[in-house]
Amino acid sequence: MGFLFKRKPQTIKTRTTHTGSGLRIDDFFDPGPTPGNVGVCLSGGGSRAMTAGMGQLRGLAHLQLGGRSLLDQTRALSTVSGGSWIGQTFRYLQGATVEEYLNAYVADPGRLVLSASPGHSQAETLDELPKGNPGRNIDRKLFSPVGLAVSAFVLWKFFKVPPDMLWQTLVGTHLLEPYDLYQPSKRRAPDSFFSFDQASLQQDVLDLNPNLDDETVHLLAPPRQPLPICNQAMFVDQPGSAFEDLAPVQSTPFITGILGTPGGTDANRKPPGGGGVTSFAFSSRPQGEVNGLITAEQQRQWALTDSIGTSSAFFAEKLQNLFSDWRGDVDDFFAKLDEVLEDLEQWLRKLAEDLGLAGKLLALLLEGLGELAGQARAGRPERLERLFARTGMDRKSLQADFAELAIQGLIPQYDYWPVSDPSPVSDFRPTRFADGGNLENTGIAGLLAYGDIDNVIAFVNSSTPMASAPLGAFDDQGREIPNSRVLVDGQIPPLFGYQPYRDGRGYRLYAGDSNPESPVTRNSQLFPSAAFADLLAGLWERSGNAAGPGSNQHAAICRQTLSLRDNQWFGIQGGRDIGLLWVYNNRVHDWYRRLSPEVQQELGAFDDPDSFSGFPNYSTLNTDLDATQINLLASLSAWVVADADNAEAFLEMYAAT
Repeated sequence: MGFLFKRKPQTIKTRTTHTGSGLRIDDFFDPGPTPGNVGVCLSGGGSRAMTAGMGQLRGLAHLQLGGRSLLDQTRALSTVSGGSWIGQTFRYLQGATVEEYLNAYVADPGRLVLSASPGHSQAETLDELPKGNPGRNIDRKLFSPVGLAVSAFVLWKFFKVPPDMLWQTLVGTHLLEPYDLYQPSKRRAPDSFFSFDQASLQQDVLDLNPNLDDETVHLLAPPRQPLPICNQAMFVDQPGSAFEDLAPVQSTPFITGILGTPGGTDANRKPPGGGGVTSFAFSSRPQGEVNGLITAEQQRQWALTDSIGTSSAFFAEKLQNLFSDWRGDVDDFFAKLDEVLEDLEQWLRKLAEDLGLAGKLLALLLEGLGELAGQARAGRPERLERLFARTGMDRKSLQADFAELAIQGLIPQYDYWPVSDPSPVSDFRPTRFADGGNLENTGIAGLLAYGDIDNVIAFVNSSTPMASAPLGAFDDQGREIPNSRVLVDGQIPPLFGYQPYRDGRGYRLYAGDSNPESPVTRNSQLFPSAAFADLLAGLWERSGNAAGPGSNQHAAICRQTLSLRDNQWFGIQGGRDIGLLWVYNNRVHDWYRRLSPEVQQELGAFDDPDSFSGFPNYSTLNTDLDATQINLLASLSAWVVADADNAEAFLEMYAAT
């Protein structure tokens, strides 16, 4: 780790929570009235998932039941990757109203206009994002994959951020710092932790560790619910396996850890799982147990940027690949740098101003970037190369830098120990972590680890449009199941014991297959396999595709009652029925036909899958969405929840049980 990311170790005391007998939300706090005991899931999917999640939270905040919004009556909010960018930030955000952060709900899509117009509010204006809206943080070139890679290089080169913290630092810098949820040191190291409320902070942290009394702490914003659950994953070794498995990690204001008992071992050859540690104490090294308390050594506390950044670590690998490409093609680096030059120059000036940095190389680089940013584009890559050479970063040194980043890798690493075995380890080694969506991208499994969740609303914010498929799902006798020829995102089938769709094979069960597709998700089954074909048929029928493949007349919403299975990998105790409302990200003609002709023209033909960058199924790698893309997707997602034709399906989930 970088020297300022690795402070002198502190000795801390912490409690652990064991999950052998199962967990409940009300084990940790009294959530008050939550009719239906509903949990909401925001899936992964980068900026697309973040934007769709913004609209879905907006819709739930708009719908009222008994004088309170559905969002305020939700028991828990489980998020993954891009869903964590919006869901976790929203729950810890202080001093802003729901409308200020999520934007106001527009009930009539016909009121949307392309640009500011008399008689139309800012919420109805597609090319504007209000102050404080999280869309502003991704509406810039610096949040493109290239911009993020260049930013990562600058953080590593000038701020000495270690490679395994670069992605988390980018998440903190771009997504959390605008809301004071990331207060880094001068070298950008996280310098805070998080908890539930003042009482739990005092009881669980400060009474045991009075030395942390002066640290910055982020507490949940009122009301007390929903409880935020941020899902990550951790690599585990499996003896005799040709690939590494992933174990599910979740982080809440109370505990962080692996709640189930998955197979394999961590980097210190211990079986992982069994529960969690008080969240501030995650990423520590145990020294022993006395009177039920664990004494541990810790460099710094587990911060929101660690949790949310790790939840979305899919992008760390993508940036690493860019560094590998640039190692062999420095010309491409300068060409790509030119694309983000203005945003980069502004960002660096802000960092230098805020932090009082006076490094000679950075000062010289800023001076040169400022000159170039205001000049014509012609020949700028060549001038950028000369500028970098003047700072000592010529082609040879840049190639060496990119090679070092590509070889070291940007995969997050943290100190992990299982609560079932807190004994000290000599020569302790950190364990590598991964995007939660690499294992389970819906957030449903993390939510159902709690036994007092009776109903689930799962927002599947996929890049895969639901479509007709040449083959369907096959049962355990190898027979194709009728009415199952529907293509959906690969994150759904494993929850039913099925492999993601494969050309020429359709959907096949994991059971009995010695060479399965996506073997890392083979342990994710929660529901009976027979219910998968019912879901495919239900989504297809309710979206109105019976009128013709791809017609998508209505919102893709389907409710199921499902028997929950035991799943030791995720710490889930089955044997009960849950209600599950699936909401699939797809085009909806009922919404499209209500738009003005001008907005329809901007979107393009409804039946053209490539129109408007594939709206609403933007690629996960399209991280820098513009204001119009953001507002249209959020508007559709909110309308799918709150429009009169759809609202009843959501209101019914909150009916008292």
